[in-house]
Amino acid sequence: MISATTPVKKVAIVTGSAQGIGRAIAFRLAEDGYNICLVDLPSSSKLLEEVTQEITSKGHSTSVVAVHVDVSIEKEVYAMVDKTVQTLGRVDVMVANAGIAPVTPFLELSTDTLDKVYQVNVRGVFLCYQAAAKQMIQQGEGGRLIGACSMSGLRTGANMSAYCASKFAVRAINQGAAVELGKYGITANVYCPTVVETEMWAKIDDEISSLKGTQKGEYTEKRASLNPLGRNATPEDIAAMVSFLAGKDSSFVTGQAMQVTGGDWLS
Repeated sequence: MISATTPVKKVAIVTGSAQGIGRAIAFRLAEDGYNICLVDLPSSSKLLEEVTQEITSKGHSTSVVAVHVDVSIEKEVYAMVDKTVQTLGRVDVMVANAGIAPVTPFLELSTDTLDKVYQVNVRGVFLCYQAAAKQMIQQGEGGRLIGACSMSGLRTGANMSAYCASKFAVRAINQGAAVELGKYGITANVYCPTVVETEMWAKIDDEISSLKGTQKGEYTEKRASLNPLGRNATPEDIAAMVSFLAGKDSSFVTGQAMQVTGGDWLS
């Protein structure tokens, strides 16, 4: 009798997965057949619980674990990876999605705000990449590191200098990881969205509207009208790119900043 070997189910960690882009990524990777570790701050515990319930209720043969983590704190990030391995068995994909995006005019930007943005957006991606990569190397089967960048990591914009600078830094960290970790079969790529209509973007729109003295939603509508495709992105648009970067068809793609902009930015 020939016994069939049951394929090992791959595991993905998604930070900032309580809502917005991270939530959509978690759903998409669950649909793709991954077991999922959902990660967000303790303050988002209720939302994270709802995401967990929604994924499990859809009938996917997916195991889900939820972890409360501040990605800027090293010991919490490493504990997150350890808990994922303990509960789900391994780590194959790290999606370092968590981030913040304050709107502040350059001359009013404080060092406290700058430091906070770098702690979450840059330090957070670095720690997630590093902790996951060490586990992937130990497993000896390669892996995928995927980080949240932005169109703002390709060009700067008014009133968001700290955010833009952090996303430029994320691209550099990603490229360094790609160059150094390729020998282990680990790829590293970032996704660069245009405007994505999420809770975070709604807050950005509110703050920009306040600065410009315009109606709420006006800036969002303007951005959509200027996009060659005539709309802003949805979280599912970004999740589709992450699905590709996490999958087998992207095995020879690494060190890249993958635009999901609808032609909003061309390079």
